[in-house]
Amino acid sequence: MVNANTKLQIKNNFIKILITLTFGMLLVSCGMPTTVITRGEATVVDKERIIMQGLALDTYYKRYEKLNNLTYPLLTKSTEFCGKRVTYDIGLKTTSLNQIDKRFRKAAEEKLSITEKQKVLFTINNSPSDQAGIKSGDIISEINVANKKWKNDDIFQNNEKKNYSEKIVKISVIRKAENLVNNTQDELIEFEIIPNKICNYGVVLAQNDSLNAFADGNNLYLTTGMLRFVDEDRELQFILAHELAHNIEEHIDKRVNNSILGTIIDIAAAGAGIDTRGSFGAMGAQMYSQDFEREADYVGLYILAKSNIDSSNIENFWRKLAAENPGSTINYNSTHPTSSERWANIRAAQKEIQYKIDNNLELLPERKEAD
Repeated sequence: MVNANTKLQIKNNFIKILITLTFGMLLVSCGMPTTVITRGEATVVDKERIIMQGLALDTYYKRYEKLNNLTYPLLTKSTEFCGKRVTYDIGLKTTSLNQIDKRFRKAAEEKLSITEKQKVLFTINNSPSDQAGIKSGDIISEINVANKKWKNDDIFQNNEKKNYSEKIVKISVIRKAENLVNNTQDELIEFEIIPNKICNYGVVLAQNDSLNAFADGNNLYLTTGMLRFVDEDRELQFILAHELAHNIEEHIDKRVNNSILGTIIDIAAAGAGIDTRGSFGAMGAQMYSQDFEREADYVGLYILAKSNIDSSNIENFWRKLAAENPGSTINYNSTHPTSSERWANIRAAQKEIQYKIDNNLELLPERKEAD
């Protein structure tokens, strides 16, 4: 016999099936196209996808090269500001299929001739690798650093981590015949390179259309949207110097510590029976936020000066940004000062820096006296 619970379960299942079928019939009756759509063949679609992916990779690498060329002088000429965050680098960027998203590997191989061997994407302008004569398209067969030999993906990993010192770096490259003059065979070329001292922060090009740049204490990030928006290299370098200043001044760590302190107050208040709803933690995270931005602009201008980059009229970047975002001219409890204030602050700091240059004074930001 079927008990009452089983009957109820059967009934409920029947109702669920009925409801599902009803919704399915409603979806089928939704509006639909009324034309006979002509569609391309699957092989044509696949071929075009490879072309588009190749273009996307090539465009990204060219933008990444520009970003590195703009950032390198800031990182190499402002080591005095970076304290213990200083290392050595040779200004070389490589990749192989193993570093590329699996969905794009076929395009990388067919359109950009990237294989499982480390290929030079580019050498950064005026870097040791550039000055030594390493070229885009060279294949790195081996890097010898202090008698440690890197091959294949170890080359990429160690190079990205800047695992160099002041000691000479020996690099063996295979230069393809098509990149040689009057030569029909590939050629093995040996280089000896002395690394540059550099601030130890990475540079990341974020695939994002927003007009943004940020720092996380370890890296500088610039979006592709910002890279396309800013048409003057000096302005991009000011943005990057601003983010570098955030890292140098340890603003990210300070924000975290301020948030922790606020959270401790929230916990103490909860122990006393007061529900703060986490407001002190939130307040701590925003404490001095605008001043951190002012300081990053100020120190960023000194980084430009140290890097011999002309900052005249650089403040007009904020006029461009205000035209895109008029709300930035009004302070609605924002984490950043208004664009108009930043324009004026930069003008004032430029006068301070120019006075020091004219009078042969040390180009260092003015610091508060310790209590």
